[in-house]
Amino acid sequence: MCGIAGIIRFFSETTHSDIKPLCDRLSQRGPDAEGYFAEGGVGLGHRRLSIIDLETGDQPMFSNDGNIVLVYNGEMYNFLDIRTELEKEGVLFATHSDTEVVIEGYKYYGIEGLLKRAEGMFAFALYDRVLKEVFIVRDKFGEKPLYYFKNSNEFVFASELKALEDLIPEKKINHTALNLFFSLSYIPAPYTIYDDVYKLEAGHYFEISLDGKIVKHKYYNLNDQLKKQKPYRSFEQACNDLEKLLTESVKKRMIADVPVGSFLSGGIDSSIISCLMAQVAEQQVNTFSVGFHEKEYDESKRAELIAGHIRAKHKVEYLNYHDVVDHIDDIIGHFDEPFGDSSAIPSYYVAKVAAKEVKVVLTGDCADELFGGYEKYLGNYYGRKFKSLPAFLQKGIAFVVNKLPHNRYTNSLLRRVKKVIQHSGQNHFDMHYNYMCLGFKDDERKQLLEKNSYQSTKDVIKEIYYSFENGNEMEKGFFTDLNIVLEGDMLVKVDRMCMKNSLEARVPFLDSAIVEAAFNMPVEYKIKGRNKKYILKKTFGKLLPTKTLNFRKKGFGVPVDYWFNNELKQELNELLNEEAIKNQGIFKTEYIQKILTDHRSGKANHKGKLWNLFVFQKWYNHKINNI
Repeated sequence: MCGIAGIIRFFSETTHSDIKPLCDRLSQRGPDAEGYFAEGGVGLGHRRLSIIDLETGDQPMFSNDGNIVLVYNGEMYNFLDIRTELEKEGVLFATHSDTEVVIEGYKYYGIEGLLKRAEGMFAFALYDRVLKEVFIVRDKFGEKPLYYFKNSNEFVFASELKALEDLIPEKKINHTALNLFFSLSYIPAPYTIYDDVYKLEAGHYFEISLDGKIVKHKYYNLNDQLKKQKPYRSFEQACNDLEKLLTESVKKRMIADVPVGSFLSGGIDSSIISCLMAQVAEQQVNTFSVGFHEKEYDESKRAELIAGHIRAKHKVEYLNYHDVVDHIDDIIGHFDEPFGDSSAIPSYYVAKVAAKEVKVVLTGDCADELFGGYEKYLGNYYGRKFKSLPAFLQKGIAFVVNKLPHNRYTNSLLRRVKKVIQHSGQNHFDMHYNYMCLGFKDDERKQLLEKNSYQSTKDVIKEIYYSFENGNEMEKGFFTDLNIVLEGDMLVKVDRMCMKNSLEARVPFLDSAIVEAAFNMPVEYKIKGRNKKYILKKTFGKLLPTKTLNFRKKGFGVPVDYWFNNELKQELNELLNEEAIKNQGIFKTEYIQKILTDHRSGKANHKGKLWNLFVFQKWYNHKINNI
């Protein structure tokens, strides 16, 4: 796991001194070593976190003939398979690194042939000095980040936005990104909060010629892959394949020359990964979690149950939320743009705990998107139940629910019931879209944003939703979440919080063979009645304590609503004061004051909306106002 950056100039030269400042801002991604290459208009830089081939893996790496130059971030999990294939063709290797396999794989197969074979999480830049071309690549599902901006004179890229900020000509807010953030609570690719700065989409690469020609290619398309495969007709066969695929994926992601552990929340996904690690490991597994004094947010006992079951070396750190508040600015600021998933805070702390013992962790991410783990996937089920009630009863329930106050005892249930009532009767896309909007719904954003700032975001999501060609409406929802929620939220959260602690995170569920197998399974294999992730429980239930299978999903929450009425009350008031809001010219003060009043009176719980506003205002003051 590392950080990469580069500048490609078409009419002037690039020097080491141009690249080094970019890489210096990525030091936490790669504290172990640094390296630079500059020749003509091409400048490449690298910060290294040593995971594999500790002695000879420094970068940039050159091919034996010196014609290929590579800077590489991530891991190629099947590099040994590709290496063996190449060795059979007479290719010789000087190191044991996956980085050299990328170089030799490119030389032998070409860029498309290499990427067709590659399985892993990576972003890299490869310069072919003979062809005078640079290839800039992001992995199939977007585990590793890559930001860029370009104009007629140059193309500049880096692993994180912070590396590019000093080079951005003008920090203008992108209105599409602004609306996506206040809808979703994050900004998915290809957008960033700035105009003219973008994220390279998952499964894509740039081909850049030194004469200024820039072409973007899509090398991985899940739709195309599924057309080549047959859907599952046997639940038993699906279970057998899933068990083999996930076990093999865990094995490959445990390959490292440094200690490896796992994040263990106590939920079914991380529990399965930890149990499989214990099965295949030759020594005691390291597991890590955080605990909270507030019972409604604490899953530490669940994690300890699994850790004891697999006899793991388990480390848990209990957090005091009053102390956590002091570190919020540093945590949310590390994302470089507004990022409203508050579970980044506990994610940071569990990464911090793990980084004291290991350099690599496996996580349970992506199981929800593949196997139907989110509550929103039951939206249709509950909506039909509600609509089947007599009209007078529907009205009565809605009246009572809207009158009940929000507090720590009622909040969770009220929020779920209100969503069912609001979205019942909608078509599947509208319902799924509204469940995705963890911040402000469309009509709420119209009230929040000034007319010159508002844009519809529905078409951005709809394009992804309807681009899935092979399945029903529920499967279109899974596909949308894989491409939007996972790439824009879950993977970003884990990558940034782990990299802030110089820790590498690997995601066994996010193997293309598993993704494709999951999308070849009927929905009823995944969700049976109200039973979510059914096939996971049936396949791996034998590894887990029985009571684990019945745990209700909690999520990785923090008491934002409590903070806004206590520790963060004054700061929130200052950030949202009418004068500051009017000077920005982005928001309508009346609506902000309304949701603030409703939240504090208990009329509604607007913690998600207020957290998004809090995060945005902190970012705006720091990056735009330079406060």
